[in-house]
Amino acid sequence: GWKFLHMTGTFMVAVPTLITGFTVIASLEVAGKLRGGKGLFGWIGALPWGNPMVTAAGLALLMLTFGGFGGMINASYAMNAMIHNTQWVTGHFHLIFAGTVVIMYFAIAYYLWPKLTGRQLHSTRLALTQLWLWFIGMLVLTLPWHVLGLDGQPRRISSTPYDQVLVDKWQPNEIAMVIGGIILLVSALMLVYNLMKTHGNAQAETNLEVEYAEPVHAVLRMPPLMNGFGFWCLLVLVYMIASYGYPIAQFFLMDTYGTVPWSI
Repeated sequence: GWKFLHMTGTFMVAVPTLITGFTVIASLEVAGKLRGGKGLFGWIGALPWGNPMVTAAGLALLMLTFGGFGGMINASYAMNAMIHNTQWVTGHFHLIFAGTVVIMYFAIAYYLWPKLTGRQLHSTRLALTQLWLWFIGMLVLTLPWHVLGLDGQPRRISSTPYDQVLVDKWQPNEIAMVIGGIILLVSALMLVYNLMKTHGNAQAETNLEVEYAEPVHAVLRMPPLMNGFGFWCLLVLVYMIASYGYPIAQFFLMDTYGTVPWSI
């Protein structure tokens, strides 16, 4: 019934996600081959991995792969019954947003900050180290969350009135989760430090021009409907109503039974 519609809509998210991943990988392949990369995978080594933007894109694709796999589990109506509202969900969306998306924000900051301030980036090596630490910290944080979800830890919990043996089983992954959070904190502080030092750098940035990506092949035709916000906003609105309209209406239409609140 209604859940089948939700499942179908969630699976459809995989389509633009795969298209985005393919487009980014194909763009990197073209760039690598233009730099002399040969063979099926030779273009990978030809990419300028010393550029924070390229490194961030590679790490983002890896996290998108891990997070996307978890998303397919979430979308499946049968398998979702096992991990719904558990820490698995927390691990999934942190990999996608805090991992895949935010690491690209970092790379954009390293690219634009020198152009906005007119000062050279303080340390490219520090930037690369910070990006790798964010990647490692995100994996150390989120993989234990996935395991905890499979072990039955709820996504939100105020206390642990459960079987003590089960709670004890959670502890190693909770410790790993804390370690991952510390690594992420160190990485974030490194970002702030690098940008602050860049702002006060005495050496001026010589290249202030902002580059724009250009297609390898000229665009032959772009339907106006697909090249504006109106159609896509309408489509999102329809999806939102289909996904949340009836469930929200249920709060007002169905009979509910009160529960005794927990004492604090």
